[in-house]
Amino acid sequence: MTIGAIDPEQRQVAQRLILAALRRFHREQPLAVDIRLDALVSRVRAAAGRKPPPRHRGSTPLTLEDPELRRVIDDMAADGRLVRTERRIRLPDENPGLDPEMEARVERLLEGLRSAGAEPPRIEGIAARLGIPPNVLAQLRTAGILRSIGPGIDYPADVWSSLTARVQSMRGPMSVARLRDELRTSRRHAEAILAALERSRRGSAPGRTRSRSLTEDRVSDRSADSEQENGTSSEKPHSD
Repeated sequence: MTIGAIDPEQRQVAQRLILAALRRFHREQPLAVDIRLDALVSRVRAAAGRKPPPRHRGSTPLTLEDPELRRVIDDMAADGRLVRTERRIRLPDENPGLDPEMEARVERLLEGLRSAGAEPPRIEGIAARLGIPPNVLAQLRTAGILRSIGPGIDYPADVWSSLTARVQSMRGPMSVARLRDELRTSRRHAEAILAALERSRRGSAPGRTRSRSLTEDRVSDRSADSEQENGTSSEKPHSD
């Protein structure tokens, strides 16, 4: 690549694609603070590959190489159109958070899970009925608002903290059957709780169950993922 001035038209094309890619990223991941530089470049490349209609103002193809794209991003950060923190980029006027309607839906979801105690139903069904898309669930897990301890088993962070403290206070031999009875939950949930606590004790908890406070850590686009169904009361018969 030749190091020198970037063609003004190509600079404009790149700037337009960069801003559009960042706006789309923030729409898709409303809790994310910023995006990795390399991920932003990849998004710009993907957008540049989608051909706009002829005579559309974005119809000029992007011909810049990745190092030149990074120079354009650096220049946009220098003039205040972007904010760069080490190798992460964001729009200056973007504040992570859900819109009021989605925030209310998430609160209803969390309350439904809390009411189920130690035996929450699969989350995806409830979320779908409330109109919460999978990408928001993934963001809630990444932020530590939800703790995913196994396939289809998610707890609100405060419920998981209470369960953890309760289990750790138990004396004597611990078994799945004992935990199931003590917590008034199902065998499937008891097995998942014990397995998650053991992973945590060994320091090998999978990334998607890692808890991070919104006030202690930045919520980034390092999205995680998971799954499924509807809230019930904690007063229910034990199942094996």
